[in-house]
Amino acid sequence: MPDTSQWPRTIDDAVDRVLTFMTDEEKSDLRETDESELINFHFGLGWVIRNEFGLCEGNDALLKACARSRHNAFESLFFLNDPDEASGFIIEEAWKRLNSAP
Repeated sequence: MPDTSQWPRTIDDAVDRVLTFMTDEEKSDLRETDESELINFHFGLGWVIRNEFGLCEGNDALLKACARSRHNAFESLFFLNDPDEASGFIIEEAWKRLNSAP
């Protein structure tokens, strides 16, 4: 049984943790990637996020936080229980944060 107390519950917490465990080189790679190419991180960074953050094991709080971030209710319904979509969204948010930093 996983230690659910270690799972992030918010998007900000998830992004903070992602950026903490990434090396400077990995951060640079993510920052320099075009937004349309972020899908390339699905099987590497996305896999780590899905597994370490419990997205496939019941971290409903983070799944719901990611779903609420969507622009409309219809899109949110499809996003609600999808670990792949949630990890992709967390990667996008990490990318945005890296690109907004001075």
